[in-house]
Order: sequence, then C-alpha cells, then structure tokens
Amino acid sequence: MKKMLSIVVVMAMVLVGYSVTANAASASKTLPLTLNVAAQFGFDVDKSSYAFDVPTGNLQTTIGIFAKSTNGNVWKMALNANPFTSGTNTLPSDPGFKCAAWSNADAEQAQGSFGVFAAAQIVPLTQTDFYTSTSAEGSDTFVPMVLGLYITVPSTQAAGVYATNLYLTMYE
Repeated sequence: MKKMLSIVVVMAMVLVGYSVTANAASASKTLPLTLNVAAQFGFDVDKSSYAFDVPTGNLQTTIGIFAKSTNGNVWKMALNANPFTSGTNTLPSDPGFKCAAWSNADAEQAQGSFGVFAAAQIVPLTQTDFYTSTSAEGSDTFVPMVLGLYITVPSTQAAGVYATNLYLTMYE
C-alpha cells in the first residue's frame, strides 16, 4: 500500500508538473528591423566664393576639397572654368589663370594621383581630371586635397571687374 501511495504521489507530481508547464502562458512576435546605410559619394569645399584683390597683390588662393566615397570604386575629380571676363574684355588664360593640386599636409593624405596638376597648369576650359583616387579611397576613406589657384594680370589688361565660374566635378 505504501508502494502504491508512493507511485500515486509521484504520478500526481509528474502530472501536476506537466500540467503547469502545459498551461504556462507564452507569447512571441518576430519584429523585422531594417537599417538604411546610404552610400556616400561627394565632396565639399572650404570656400563658397573668392574675390582676388589686384591692388593688394593677392593673386592666389587655395581651396580645400574634402572628398569621400563608399561605393568601392576608383573615382576622379575634374575641373574647368570659363575665361575671366569683364564686359567684352577677357583675361588671357595663359599666363592668366593657372592651378595646381596637392595633398593636404595633415595626418590624412590623398594617396591617388594628381597627374599633370601636381604642378601649375592653365585652368582648362573643358572638364579635365586633376585627381584619380586609389581603389582604397573608393571604400570609405576621407580624402583631403588642396587646389591652388593663381592669377597673373598683364600690365596692359583693361580695367574692370573680371569674373568666372570654377566647376569641380567628382565622378566614377
């Protein structure tokens, strides 16, 4: 009888245990999450405009260029400008308007090639590459560059306010 009672108690405990487990409340949901990581491709410059000052002899300036791409591709920077004009007068491009490009002297340096623009060249009228990145610079690397602009005004140049636009383009 004791044996039978022990078996009944053990069975009751097992059944109660199973019934507690079977009756325990449980709920679950799956919540999909998304993360939109946008590709970064573009550049910024440290000047929005610049006025050369002939009377003080300030005929050169530098423009800081800060480029970045996460596309994983080699990219290029190009430039061009129209001639400086004032009414019907034009500043001659040679030797008038030249540029050169180089790497920033800070800790981060451009690793690509500046090509012929490593030395001063006439600013081209048509879009011309002045920098070609490395493949590593096409994969989330900040690339600092400096573009130097130099103006030479012939002594015979007609007086006037001369203006132009400099076009910078980054492309793959």
